[in-house]
Amino acid sequence: MADWKNLGDRAKNLTLVGLGKARDLGQSAKLNLDNVSEEENRKKYLAEIGKRFLEANPVPPEGYEDLYRKLEEADARIAANKERLEKLKE
Repeated sequence: MADWKNLGDRAKNLTLVGLGKARDLGQSAKLNLDNVSEEENRKKYLAEIGKRFLEANPVPPEGYEDLYRKLEEADARIAANKERLEKLKE
């Protein structure tokens, strides 16, 4: 009879451990989701900083020439794609 009681206690302990792990997984998922959201917010803030920097510095400061050039090239590709899209709509 003691074996059955021992087995019941072990099953109860395993259930409690499993519930604790499930709670931990839930908290982990929530924290990961929170981090993804905060990383998106950070990207928005960095983009706004960059936008304001470009507005305040239309001529590239020393050391930024390459990045300004890459930005201009990206803008040119976007403009060309938009032009092609407009032609496709006709």
